[in-house]
Amino acid sequence: MFMTIISSLTKTRLLFCGLFLKLLFVITIDDPDYFWHLKTGEYIVSQRTLPVGDIFSATHFGHPWVLHEWLFEVVLYLMYAWLGTLGVKLLTVALAILTLGTLFVLIRRITGSLSVTLFLLLMVLVPFSSGISPRPQLVTYFCFCFYLFVLVSYKYFKARAPLWLLPLLMVVWVNSHGGYVIGISLLGVFIVCEWVSYWSDELREPSRRKDLVRLSQVACATAMASLLNPGLMERWIYPFQVLGMAANEHISEWQSPNFHSLDAKWYLLLVLIFFLLNVYAKRKPDLTEAVVPTFFLVAGFLAIRHIPLAVLAIAPFFAIALGRCDLVPLANRLRATYLAKILKRLNDKGPELGQREFLLNWTLLAVLGVVLFVNAPALQSKADEKLNKALPVNAASFVLANGISGNLFNTYHYGGYLIYRLWPNRKVLIDGRADMYGDKFVDDYMHIHDGGQNWKDKFQRLSIDYAIVGVDAPIRQLLRVDAGFIEVYSDAHHSVLLRNSANYRSLLDRLQK
Repeated sequence: MFMTIISSLTKTRLLFCGLFLKLLFVITIDDPDYFWHLKTGEYIVSQRTLPVGDIFSATHFGHPWVLHEWLFEVVLYLMYAWLGTLGVKLLTVALAILTLGTLFVLIRRITGSLSVTLFLLLMVLVPFSSGISPRPQLVTYFCFCFYLFVLVSYKYFKARAPLWLLPLLMVVWVNSHGGYVIGISLLGVFIVCEWVSYWSDELREPSRRKDLVRLSQVACATAMASLLNPGLMERWIYPFQVLGMAANEHISEWQSPNFHSLDAKWYLLLVLIFFLLNVYAKRKPDLTEAVVPTFFLVAGFLAIRHIPLAVLAIAPFFAIALGRCDLVPLANRLRATYLAKILKRLNDKGPELGQREFLLNWTLLAVLGVVLFVNAPALQSKADEKLNKALPVNAASFVLANGISGNLFNTYHYGGYLIYRLWPNRKVLIDGRADMYGDKFVDDYMHIHDGGQNWKDKFQRLSIDYAIVGVDAPIRQLLRVDAGFIEVYSDAHHSVLLRNSANYRSLLDRLQK
């Protein structure tokens, strides 16, 4: 038994275990939307029902709210209730590793080479890591990768049985994230390409037609399975409403990638190599191999939030294109380099490790665990510093300590965190649920926040009592010079301003002493 456990830690498992530990220790919980997802899960679990309308904002209280992520939010809260922040990190990292593990198995099946598989996984990891945060997008990443695994296995390895897992997984997906439509899109694009290729082929083998009919039936069953949600067909309309919102222009994750950043540069490099491989491949890609990855690559160029999906989509087709290129001359040149000769000489001189290799793997894993554990306080300190910089931690504490209440004006991306800290006794003006607030309200909010023409008229209609905003926000500067508001708290990043009125006179007098 002991030797079985020892020998179970192969190099591949060591890699994934090490990656799991590294992510568990270094991941930071500072995504603003995470906090309102957590509070929504708490509400659902405690009340044993889904909210029928908005419960968090003062401006849209009771307004219809498409709760398309309720299942993930329940699981998120249960993990938090069980293990606290550690539980949230475990859930986040587990979903990320599950996605990467599925991709690893698929690429390994295609290439048959561990070294090539690990190389491609590394290429994917850098841009994919930008999407690793405790949000329901993680469910979409895993489900999308699994759909891709099943479809590619069907096309190249005739694996038909797993097809019927797609409708079952769709039930989980549609109740966890609105990105379920990506799965249906993947199925649709894949099937159309395969049917076009079939009809373009003069042979038109009956067995292939039978397989395509089966695939089409599975796609129909998957689409019907997406109806198994509390909103029924409402969920079919919702993703297209979100994509068509003008408010997305104000949200950073819906912006095109900034190619000055490392993630975007790496993504661009991956795309360039992919197209070069297809140009020099002995056999050119068929319609499916050309259209499916290009469809998602274009999406990655349109919005930052789509880059993790794009790299997942490109990876298996990257491996297919790599296998069609003649890399022997390149390999021979690499073997002829001075460094390669030194490595070969060292390897030839080294003793065979045998069973000791597994002991070495366990030792390396233990050393990594100890190093991360010893550095945990420093990592936590950096995480706290990052959280304090990104979100109004101390400003919210100031508001609670001094009993400040009333109508709140807050910076957009502060909303989720303020829900976590201030709800239910205080409600926010706005938060990350832009789809619920709508284009008109978001546009008016941005007009006020940025100090647009006649901003004060719109601001006054909100009857604001206090504001929690960033120190660089134009609205903060405008309110500071306005006799109607007094800044009662500020730090390096965040500010609290209070209306100068009789209702707050005693508090203002006490704070200004």
